[in-house]
Amino acid sequence: MNAELIRVLQSLLDEAVESGLECGCQLAIYQDGELIADLAAGFTSPDRKNPVTPETLFPVFSVGKAIAVTAIHCLVEKGTLSYSTRLGDVWPEFDCNGKEHILLWHVLTHRAALFRDPEYAAPEEMADWQKMCGRIAAMRPEWTPGTRCQYHPHTFAWLLGEPASRADGRSFQEIVSAEVIRPLHLENELFFGTTGEADLRLASLDCSRVGNYEYDRLMNIPAIRHGFIPSFNGAMTARAIARHYAALEREIEGVRLLRPETLANAAITRRADNDPVNPEACWPHFGLGYVTFGPEDDLSALIGHGGAAGAEGLLDRRRHIALGFTKSKIDPKHPEHPLRDRIARILNLPVRHW
Repeated sequence: MNAELIRVLQSLLDEAVESGLECGCQLAIYQDGELIADLAAGFTSPDRKNPVTPETLFPVFSVGKAIAVTAIHCLVEKGTLSYSTRLGDVWPEFDCNGKEHILLWHVLTHRAALFRDPEYAAPEEMADWQKMCGRIAAMRPEWTPGTRCQYHPHTFAWLLGEPASRADGRSFQEIVSAEVIRPLHLENELFFGTTGEADLRLASLDCSRVGNYEYDRLMNIPAIRHGFIPSFNGAMTARAIARHYAALEREIEGVRLLRPETLANAAITRRADNDPVNPEACWPHFGLGYVTFGPEDDLSALIGHGGAAGAEGLLDRRRHIALGFTKSKIDPKHPEHPLRDRIARILNLPVRHW
């Protein structure tokens, strides 16, 4: 990837901001374990007062799920969990109401049939980890777990994190930090729950094209923004996202997150051809926690995860390219994002609507 291509990508970001298509955005690319692009354009808020820099944090929503998933794979490598761990064996309160046969891989592939949020009186309650886990433990699946795939937007955090915490002894927040964030020196660039200092670097969402937006409302609630909900409240730089994906397959300053065999196994698509859920209603291809989005003849060639505002992270395993992309302007046609599609075409990546 040469310097001219990097200049083209920067121009693409700048043009998107100048045209009003985007408010602020970042693009970071690693190739063969080296950071080759760390680009930024636009402004941190719709008032266009402060410029975005590579250090600006963006709400990335479900992009954060893949970070949490990586921590789970680390625990499997250590023998703390296995993909066939029955959740009820490590979380006894969960072992009821038709959930007795839910395995860890069912959660990773969004087949636990617990995709609806438990009832809560106020959204702030979602930041209370123990309260939410208690409510999920009492839920009944929508259908037989392990069969249909249906994306779990919010409950993924507790379904994944509480069994990990019960098996390991540490909180899931500490597990994610110890297994992923700290080894990659991302303490100031990757947050599930921002600090007061981090809030000062956090871009606000531009909802001018959509009006009221659920996730804008949620992220403006201090308890949600500062809590630990790794299914949707992540705040990160594009560089941090790309660094995470690069470290899945390469040593980054001496740190490689997963063994080659672990990554290869995680990248195998687990969706059945005859899954009865319409693919238009949910993401059609999941490996063990990562979305597989390579060409039809090799879905495992590209893994990653998108987010509600259009951010994404990915690893092209054939070309050894890791990418992080953040943006703040909400597009009413989500998951279609014109700037993201243009970047994909320039980089010869499949267009991703995730």
